[in-house]
Order: sequence, then C-alpha cells, then structure tokens
Amino acid sequence: MSLRSLSERIIYGRHDKKYMEIMLFPLFLLSLLYRVIIRARCWLYRKGIFKSKKLPCKVISVGNISLGGSGKTPATHYIARLLRKNNFKVAILSRGYKGKENSKINLVSDGAQVFLNPRYSGDEPYMLAKKLKGVPVLTSKDRYQIGEYAINYFNSSVLILDDGFQHIRLKRDLDILLIDSQTVSGNNYLFPRGILREPLENLKRADIILITRVKTPEEYSGLSNTIRGIREDAEIFCVHFQAKYLIDPLGEKKGLDYLKGKRVLAFSGVAGPRHFMVSLEELGAIVVEELIFPDHHWYSSKDYKRIEDFSRDIDYVVTTEKDMVKLDGSFLNNVETFALSIELCLDREEEFKEFLLKRISDS
Repeated sequence: MSLRSLSERIIYGRHDKKYMEIMLFPLFLLSLLYRVIIRARCWLYRKGIFKSKKLPCKVISVGNISLGGSGKTPATHYIARLLRKNNFKVAILSRGYKGKENSKINLVSDGAQVFLNPRYSGDEPYMLAKKLKGVPVLTSKDRYQIGEYAINYFNSSVLILDDGFQHIRLKRDLDILLIDSQTVSGNNYLFPRGILREPLENLKRADIILITRVKTPEEYSGLSNTIRGIREDAEIFCVHFQAKYLIDPLGEKKGLDYLKGKRVLAFSGVAGPRHFMVSLEELGAIVVEELIFPDHHWYSSKDYKRIEDFSRDIDYVVTTEKDMVKLDGSFLNNVETFALSIELCLDREEEFKEFLLKRISDS
C-alpha cells in the first residue's frame, strides 16, 4: 500500500480511537518534513535558484491544493470549451497520471482523433480527449516540451495545465485553484497526516479561486474571509457540479429521470466517492449497493465478477464517466451500465468569463 493510499484510508476511513492514535502521530511527523520540503522548493524557485521556463503563449493552470476530488477535470473541460467557443486555439497539457505511455511527448488527441487508449494516456486525459472536439490533449512529465509541441504543430495560443498548481517549473499567466469547502474548514494538515498538498499560505499564488460544494451562505462567507486573509485580491467564485445526463457505453445519452425510482448498483474509483452516491440519490435512484474502489483504479476480472454478482436483482449499474472509459467491453455486454455526466456550474458565470477572457486577451 502506498503512503498516499494509507493516508487517505486513515483520513477518510472509519477506525477505532486506538488505531487512529497509533497511526496519526508518525504521519504528523512526516507531514512536518513534507512542509519543510515544500517550503524549500518554493523558496528555491522564488529566488531563481531553480528556474521556471516561459512558453511563448498564454498558459493557464487549473489545480488544487488538496489530494483528490475537488473537480479539476470538469473545470479544465469547462475552461477549454469556453476558450474554444471564443476562437482561441487551445491545447491541454497533462502529466497523464498512471498512464503507461512514457514517451517524452504523448499525443492523446489532435482534437479530431484520439490516438491513445485510457490505459496509456491515463483516464482523465482520455476522458477530456473524448469530450473536447478541436482541443488537442498531450501528456508528459515535461510539460514545457509538450507545450512547445502544441505551439509548433497545432499553433496553440492558450495552453491549459491540467492539475498544474504545483508545476511551478513552468510559468503561467493565470492560476486557477479549486478548493473543496470541506478542506479549508476541516482537516488542514499537510500530507500524509492530512489531505493538503501545500500549506494554505500558498493560496497567494492563485489568481482565481473556485470554492466547491459550499452548503450555506455563511460557510461561503467564512471561507472567502479566510482566503482573502491570504490573497486579498483573489477573484473568488462559488461552483457546484450538476448532473447533466446519463450516457451508455456507445455514447447514447438518456435523461436523468431514467433513474427515478430505479434500483441501482453504484460503483466508482474516484476521490470523494460519496459525492457521486449523493448525486444519484438526489436524482431519485434507489442505491441498493455501492462499491468503492481506489482513485484511478484499473478494473480486473475479479472486480468485474464482484460487480456482476452484486448487480443481480437491480435495474441498472451506474458509474462515473472517468470509470466508464476504463471498463472492458465484455463486461459492458453482460451488465447494463450507464455513466453519470457531471458539469461544472458557476454562481457568477458572466463575471468569471469576463475576467478570464480579459486576462487571456491582454498582451
């Protein structure tokens, strides 16, 4: 088990008090070391000892400050689509987390055709490539190099760094940071004791902050005050994720009312799976069984057998779009399965669009 998996198991799982006391103190000591490393790295870049590279086009970073599901991929999709509609030539640059293709330049899509399957590209780049027409998607550990490729071969004028907040070796013109409301108001420890990838003080690097899953106006006001205490001039927006439709393995769409009153088995391999389950329940589905797998999980024959066994006496199996792209065809032939499509929605959408387009259009 990786250190990240262990940390998430402890933080999100349910354990007795003695187990927590034993496990959390060593993780706290490791988080102190991690804080020193993060601060040293930022200081070295700030002082110019480590050099950040600049690409000859606009660069937008979309990222977060915590582990897992804040909504980076829906935000990247939203921003790429917005810029494309406003006639910008956009490309998405991703690390390709857990993708098996390790070439220096991995072309997932040229905007018209998808060249890599999800096992080689990584699940999130593949999903973006399938959903975004006219937007090339590339992966590599060296995002400067694939940025040059996108500029030279696709004449890209705007590059979006998917999960790029920590990738400070590449200069950006705009940093967009997503914060799950429960992160700032909940466990503020650094990894591996908590879920923060960086100290909250590093919010000062962000130009736009999108607060997700806010439950009350008072909660939003409190979070805004916390953020403005760190970055006074940050543009802050409240966002939520709205279910749009169901999609079958062939890409056919069905209305959300298709789930109402239906007995479903829900499974997912995403960070924060509870949000997915709640969405299904809000749509009127009767979630008879839920199976939770690790984030970015690759399904095995044993997993398929388990899902099939649990799916007896239910109407449908429902999963996420990120999981659907990884499922084996033979499994999908045996079990009627749908993915729930989710989109990002902003509270002050026109203000967000105006600010983003102005920043990108400025020379």
